[in-house]
Amino acid sequence: MTQRPLRVLYFRNARGISDVTGAESYVFALLQALDSREVQGSLIAAVRPGMTHTPWIVEARRRGLSLELIEVDSKFGLQDYTRLRERIRSVGADIVHTLDHRADIVGMLAARRENCALVNAFFGWTNFSGRFSRGALYTWLDRKAQARADAVITDSGYMASFAGSGALRSPVVVVHNGVDIARFQPEAPLPDLRQRFFGRSDVFVFGVVGRVHPNKGQVDFLKAARVLADRHPQARFLIIGDAPPGWEAYRAEVAKSIVDLGLSECALLTNVASVEIPAVLSSIDVLVSPSYVESFSYSLLEAMSMRRAIIATDVGGNREMMVHGESGVIIPPGDINALVREAESLLGDPVACERLGRAARLRVEERFTLQRMAERTSAIYRELLRAREQGVGRPEIRRRVQQHSAVTRKVTS
Repeated sequence: MTQRPLRVLYFRNARGISDVTGAESYVFALLQALDSREVQGSLIAAVRPGMTHTPWIVEARRRGLSLELIEVDSKFGLQDYTRLRERIRSVGADIVHTLDHRADIVGMLAARRENCALVNAFFGWTNFSGRFSRGALYTWLDRKAQARADAVITDSGYMASFAGSGALRSPVVVVHNGVDIARFQPEAPLPDLRQRFFGRSDVFVFGVVGRVHPNKGQVDFLKAARVLADRHPQARFLIIGDAPPGWEAYRAEVAKSIVDLGLSECALLTNVASVEIPAVLSSIDVLVSPSYVESFSYSLLEAMSMRRAIIATDVGGNREMMVHGESGVIIPPGDINALVREAESLLGDPVACERLGRAARLRVEERFTLQRMAERTSAIYRELLRAREQGVGRPEIRRRVQQHSAVTRKVTS
């Protein structure tokens, strides 16, 4: 007898989201990559009233994804809880798969009430900084919700060590993010955007791609750019991305830094639609990721897929993603001198750039494809539901689901 497809509701809290972030990239990828004969998924997102045409929503619609928006009027609103319970019943959901602290809490309450399996996706608290006092509260609440989940899927062994809490912590399994290597194809005929961005195409471009946030280190990038610009007139510096709601002041700080550092003629802060990201990466010579906090960055995976040379800080899962000196260059976070040194080395060595880029693409093809991510996730869903049906305890559930982990070391310590 053929088993029916699993019905999975992906529930995202997007009340503070406007652009395509790592969580959106993750769920978009899963929805498109999972075999519909195995898993049938749809996305439900809680948004603020009126925020129904933001860039991430436009991109989801463009991709033809199944998306339902629930307008939640305040952080204490219950519209998403009520609607999620209705949807679990109406589609006969097997699993609710949540993304973000609010979604984890609301999803836990709804799934438990409807006797539905619950999976949390955990990428760390990468939007929080030391100046953001609510971060500690959100972290505490998220840990409590994770402890009630049937499983927590995280994208790196590094982040797995932070997931869940206490003796009742859920089984934690690592599934590295996967990238669509057909979409990010270096041989594809893509427009060279150097002319559009800088008015000329004969320049060497260092670029940062991702949300504009203090944890992403754009100001560090510009400080390094000031040193490099003095020595290398052909160098240009591109920052692509937008600030999450609430962080507009930091974006203004980055824009002001360009002026204050005298970089107006060679540095640009702008944003593009998601559909243009392959062309952006194709127009960058070296992708720079000067982050202080990371999980398992889609921007880096996409750049690797496009055979870009990469300089990234030693944070999050970056050392799981690339091998220093072989498929990327890894430097200490906050080390402007190291960034300048490595950037200058690559600027003067096109052979090294090509070598790093080719090795990066090969590593993606071998380890970080959408197919591998989707297959592991589907296997975890099945394993989890079998364990629930059999009524086994958490230690046995942990043993079963972790056989599908992308890393071999213990991730629940």
